[in-house]
Amino acid sequence: MPHLRLEVAEEWLTEEFKASTGFDAHKVLDHLVKTISEIRMEKPGTDPVEMVPLINLSNLKHAIKPLRYAHVAGDASKRFLHCTFSMGNETQGRTAAVRSRAALTLGNEIDRLTEGLPGLASVTVQILDIDRDRGYTTTAERKKLREAK
Repeated sequence: MPHLRLEVAEEWLTEEFKASTGFDAHKVLDHLVKTISEIRMEKPGTDPVEMVPLINLSNLKHAIKPLRYAHVAGDASKRFLHCTFSMGNETQGRTAAVRSRAALTLGNEIDRLTEGLPGLASVTVQILDIDRDRGYTTTAERKKLREAK
């Protein structure tokens, strides 16, 4: 199950901040969900090359994570946004290059949507591998294992 998280200073989630700056973290997250759902990758072993979705949108979990006391370099006037996108590496074709392209695409979209936002010092995007061989499990997988016993 892929996960998309947007980490935002909690004070940027208030109606007052939204009214004074126009920044709406909910709209940013909704746009990122749409953006990630539109990214395509090559399906290995197809001739001609077939392009398939990077993720299955129906499995995507997404949320805004409010951050407390979130500053840059100890400066209370500077804030950051951090986007983390995690997805399984069991899908053929989800190479490091594909994940890098996804990070760049998400970062460019966040940059575009936050251009001129007062106090924004940094935007980072991180793509993580969900590696089932290193301790990641889902409810469905655990249920299947219990039922097999």
